[in-house]
Amino acid sequence: MSYTSKKEYLENCRERYPSRNRARRCVMIDVVNDTLGWDCKHIIKALNRQLSYDKKSKRRGSKPIHGASEKSIIVVIWKHSKQPCSKRFKHILSL
Repeated sequence: MSYTSKKEYLENCRERYPSRNRARRCVMIDVVNDTLGWDCKHIIKALNRQLSYDKKSKRRGSKPIHGASEKSIIVVIWKHSKQPCSKRFKHILSL
């Protein structure tokens, strides 16, 4: 099944999911599980619109501190200082 057909199928199911009672939701989850092969918890999150399927999903973790030019300089310093661990390298950068 292609990405677009999965997305269309999921949108179709999302429209019908909130209006169903608990028993019929369980049946719908089983049908989607058989069709897409996803886990039940993943299906529930997808049907409740808690997941995004865009190409650009939100990146986790802290934001980058240094730009591309600074990063290239840091890599050169790191290689010339025999590739120390992050704790030792942080001390070397402050020098």
